[in-house]
Amino acid sequence: MKRATPILCSVLLAACSAKAPPPDDFWPSLEDHGASWTRAAAIGRDAHPADSARGRADGGRYFAEIALQQLQRQVFADPDFPVFRTQYPESAHTGLVNPDNLYESTPIRPGVEYLIRGTRGTTADLVFQVYEANPGVEGSLRGISTLSASDLKIESDGSFEIHVGPREREGNWLATDEKAGLLLVRWSHSDWANERAGRAEVIRIGAEGEPAPDHDASRVARSIRKAGEAIPDAGSFWLDFVGRIRFFLGENTVGATRQTGDQGLEGQVSAMGRFVLEEDEALLLSVPKTGARYQGVQLGNEWFDALEWANRQTSLSAGQAHRASDGRYYYVISAQDPGVPNWLDTTGLRRGLFFLRFQGLSQAIPKEDLPKASLLKMKDLRRLLPADTPVVDAAARRKQLAARQQQLRRRYGR
Repeated sequence: MKRATPILCSVLLAACSAKAPPPDDFWPSLEDHGASWTRAAAIGRDAHPADSARGRADGGRYFAEIALQQLQRQVFADPDFPVFRTQYPESAHTGLVNPDNLYESTPIRPGVEYLIRGTRGTTADLVFQVYEANPGVEGSLRGISTLSASDLKIESDGSFEIHVGPREREGNWLATDEKAGLLLVRWSHSDWANERAGRAEVIRIGAEGEPAPDHDASRVARSIRKAGEAIPDAGSFWLDFVGRIRFFLGENTVGATRQTGDQGLEGQVSAMGRFVLEEDEALLLSVPKTGARYQGVQLGNEWFDALEWANRQTSLSAGQAHRASDGRYYYVISAQDPGVPNWLDTTGLRRGLFFLRFQGLSQAIPKEDLPKASLLKMKDLRRLLPADTPVVDAAARRKQLAARQQQLRRRYGR
């Protein structure tokens, strides 16, 4: 029998002493997360709105918002220990979120029973909704069940309870199915100055007092990897979504009003349009006062992100907007301040989106009252507006914006 050579012995010894990677090796998940950002960059680079420095800046924030949301949902939220988390103005823009809403959400599991306890507050509308999986990821935006203020059974003291789960219950109940993944609350404000959201808490039934498990490397690795995979996935989803909208909508016109259906807020009626404006142009929107519990208008960019809405006037609810003597609202979309109350600030964008929402309509808007849009030169604006339209000078505009900022601080401070 031949003896092994000294060199071979050294090689065998090194191989035996080398540590095999543990089966729950965590660090590759961070590398995979980084690779997901590389895929997201490729998607953003080729996207239609990335054709300018401003568009690329908006795109950077767009992907960062998605990443922040997915890390929160995948890594730091647990459907076994649910809690409603608020989306804050600094990073809540993706999916053209409504600036009039205070959004709260928590992941949930299919087949599990939950209980929501809350107080109504005074907002114009309140909607609870169960969504499939992780909305915007893997092509999903399906709503499973909805419970709005008009259907919510509330006690005389303003409190309520809602059962959430697959088993039908008497009273307030939100159904789930085998794909349920997110529970979302919308507190819809019309009068920002005076309305206040109520409160809602959620528990997993039967889990009261149950301790959370120890952190597990495999579980954390999976959640970080999934959060990363969701960044290019959701990024593509919303770009495809807005691409279809852009295809069907003409420039500077209001699209037909339509029911949202299960791809968003069930029961909502909306109308959408695209603005494409030169520096000296404005788009004038004429919108009726309806019997909806809530109605509002906002601007967005072509990433399907809401424009900066905490510190710029890029949205107005009916409770905020000036109503003309003929009973209609006249909104002016422009880059320049036109000196009117209902200015919607494009924040320098030449092209973008506008979105009208009506929640809780008791009947369809009559054809003759439907929203209309007119493209015009800024110099002609006053001639085409109702004569009683107030003048808003620079000082009044600053006061208007300061009030908006204070009202939002109070909304989120609660």
